[in-house]
Amino acid sequence: MNSDIVLWYAARAAALAAFAVLSAGLLTGMALRTSLLAPVARNRSVLAVHSFLSWFWVPLVGVHIGALLLDAAARIRLVDLVIPFRAAYGQVGIGLGTAALLLLLLVGLTSAVRRRMPARLWRWVHRLAYPMFGLFLVHAQLTGTDFGRAWISLAGWSTVGALVMLALLRAAGGRVGESPLDAEVVAAPAP
Repeated sequence: MNSDIVLWYAARAAALAAFAVLSAGLLTGMALRTSLLAPVARNRSVLAVHSFLSWFWVPLVGVHIGALLLDAAARIRLVDLVIPFRAAYGQVGIGLGTAALLLLLLVGLTSAVRRRMPARLWRWVHRLAYPMFGLFLVHAQLTGTDFGRAWISLAGWSTVGALVMLALLRAAGGRVGESPLDAEVVAAPAP
């Protein structure tokens, strides 16, 4: 087995795992804002899972990107990670992945410094996680070889369905008054 095959499998496995972690992170974050999970788990428990998942993507995305950079067949360059739509092939799909990665970094970095940010600004930046997820889903559909498999594609689109369901519950008044996430932001000292 040559190294390009190993790198290709590593990139695929890391991408699928990162997608699952990001999906679960987004769902737990949205669940914090609804009363759906109140009978099952305390909000602090959901927040702990959300916080863990929100950083667990880092090594997975790192392996995905690292393997693609090292894989000669992928032809991904460092500039392709910073400037969307410049890849040698699959410009749209890879460009959407780059745009999603930049949003992911923005959401992650602002979350790391949320105590120093105005709560309202942080919430607006944090909402970029929704388009980020959409970009990752389309990126996976366009460039991911595994998303051609029905069960993997179904998992991605099921996450979209669950997010829509949670959004409808929230819009219908199922929102928790104050989530633990808000309490942390509000309780933070002003810069």
